[in-house]
Amino acid sequence: MTDIKGRVIMTFSRGWQSLAAVRSLGELGIEVVTGDEYALTPASFSKYSIGDFRYPNVSTDPEGFLDVLEETILKYKPEDPSVPYVLMPIHKETYLIAEHRERFEPHIRVPVPDIDAILQVHNKGTMAAYAMEKGLTMPRTLLPKSSDDVREHYKELEAPVFIKLRESAAGVGIEKIDDIESIPSVFDRFLDEYGVSGDECPVLQQGVPGDDYCVTTLFDKGKLVCCMTYHNLRAYPADKGAGVMRETVEAPIMEKISQDILGPLNWHGVAQIDFRWDGKPDSDPYLIEVNPRFWGGLIQAIESGWNYPWLLFQLAAYGKITETEEARFDVRTETPILALLATLQEIADNDEKMDQLKNAWALGKQEFKDGSKRQGIKDIFSGLKETMDVKARLKEAKELLSQHRGNVYDVLSGEDPMPVFGILYPLAVFMKHGKVNMELMTSEGVAGTAKN
Repeated sequence: MTDIKGRVIMTFSRGWQSLAAVRSLGELGIEVVTGDEYALTPASFSKYSIGDFRYPNVSTDPEGFLDVLEETILKYKPEDPSVPYVLMPIHKETYLIAEHRERFEPHIRVPVPDIDAILQVHNKGTMAAYAMEKGLTMPRTLLPKSSDDVREHYKELEAPVFIKLRESAAGVGIEKIDDIESIPSVFDRFLDEYGVSGDECPVLQQGVPGDDYCVTTLFDKGKLVCCMTYHNLRAYPADKGAGVMRETVEAPIMEKISQDILGPLNWHGVAQIDFRWDGKPDSDPYLIEVNPRFWGGLIQAIESGWNYPWLLFQLAAYGKITETEEARFDVRTETPILALLATLQEIADNDEKMDQLKNAWALGKQEFKDGSKRQGIKDIFSGLKETMDVKARLKEAKELLSQHRGNVYDVLSGEDPMPVFGILYPLAVFMKHGKVNMELMTSEGVAGTAKN
């Protein structure tokens, strides 16, 4: 017999949610082999990763991906057949694996939903149609198939409106539109940038008030066995991006809706459902979308007592969940760098007189350069005094920044410090191009999907 408690093959090791999963399993004695199309990923640096492999891009070379994955599964298959062996995809490769599960199931357990169920909800267009059919509360959504459709119906919406690629996440392929009349031109630009048409055309969705809530779930053949909800305190970018600071909350209404959505599909495995809610007891939450896979804020669930990687491993290995942890509602987690950027963005966005301050600053600098330096400095500080309540803004900044105190971080860990090197690549991209590459920084989407 062997001392190995179990072994997992995990994909998408660049994801910070993948790092959370590797650590949670490794701490419990489960060996993890990590894979990605990129090298030097956060999870591959973890002390809990016993092996690492590269695979081709899932979208551009699906057959190559499947071949490499099968080879890896055979290579690391435990000699002792009593050792539980589980395939745990993290990102959109989940869909391809679900479609070809019969290729892997003779060698490894594959706890993912059926591909038909995934196709029902992962596309924002089909999800909207499914929600409308079931009578669920959802923002008004248009499902155009051409520019002509948009021009005929766009005035049925009210600003703000969000245009969204049908298959995207974490703010990638999403744009907020504040001017209704610009909808047709923005829609045409999306068609050109992303090369989509017909049934792949982006959806147009009415903006609704409230905050972002994420319901996380684990299903066993249509039965909801685990469920927790977290509230996004910060997102980056603020108007469309992924949650980068979170807190756990109780949300029984949203959790019941999640059961109503996925239960009838005989869902098996994990999923996360996004809602928008204004917090009023007499108002219904708006269903936004379903992510039929692991989610970016996985660390929040794990730290709050819902260790989904371990729970999913148990379900796959033993057919039931036998060990759980005590739930906690006093935990906040955040994504390094992005959470701070989100806070700084909020500080700037809340100052309605930034334009006046900018003008005063420019005039002062010009006076400093061409005229009296003393007068230039005086003009600058006069502008500050007239356009800003410095004490009030400083107090607000301190309050916002204090929310970072005591948070648990996605990457940083004294017990497992090496994964911090896995953020060097996206940071290098950031420094090179002078902007945050959200596809890499949030580990969502494929960098360079849109035309440059």
